[in-house]
Amino acid sequence: MKWYTSFFTDLANTFWRGAVQPAQTSAEIDFVVGLGTGHRVLDAPCGSGRHSIELARRGYSVTGLDISPEAIAFARAAAPSLDWRLGDVTTLGSLGVEADLALCMGNSFGYLDHEESQRFLSDLAAAAPVLVLDYGCAAESLLPSLPGEIRMSAGSVDMVAANRFDVASGRLLIDFTFTCGSRVQRSTCVQHVYTAGELSRMLVEAGFASVSLFGDTDRSPFGVGSHRLLAVARR
Repeated sequence: MKWYTSFFTDLANTFWRGAVQPAQTSAEIDFVVGLGTGHRVLDAPCGSGRHSIELARRGYSVTGLDISPEAIAFARAAAPSLDWRLGDVTTLGSLGVEADLALCMGNSFGYLDHEESQRFLSDLAAAAPVLVLDYGCAAESLLPSLPGEIRMSAGSVDMVAANRFDVASGRLLIDFTFTCGSRVQRSTCVQHVYTAGELSRMLVEAGFASVSLFGDTDRSPFGVGSHRLLAVARR
């Protein structure tokens, strides 16, 4: 069983819902809206729906797909009129979703093995002519200053994350501990680490004709030490 199928429980999701401020979501959606695409959006994976709900508030038609039953239930309760789908992104190709824009945000890329990730990108390219991929594990962002241990509290949940980089496999291994009162969840997250060049080549192989790389929502160019990678791919 893949790690992410059981990772996103109410403890993990509650922490992330509390950790991301509304201003960050607004800035990310401003970036997306500024691309000037059509109004049909595929959000995969959508998590608890923060991007989907903000896009719907701005008049977009959104389909959100996620594997976490808790996250989808939260999203449905918050915005019952949206098209929420419970399922793995590896099934995207069989869903027949057509959109003007696809989103893979919240640092949700790299969970799959390489072949599955390539197929996922191909499915996104088939579903929409434009893709925004938000990737926090690009080698240029991660490796110059890989943090050892991170401690944070959000949404009444305490989180400890211990980071390790497996050089042989090119994977980031994060040992998470989420604590809320007497409840404790310990899980290990695994993300494949790609350079920006490797990711760009994967996007082109998936069927996109051009790829633009940004270092943040302010549209600054991506480079070594950038906080994150926002890749905009167009067919």
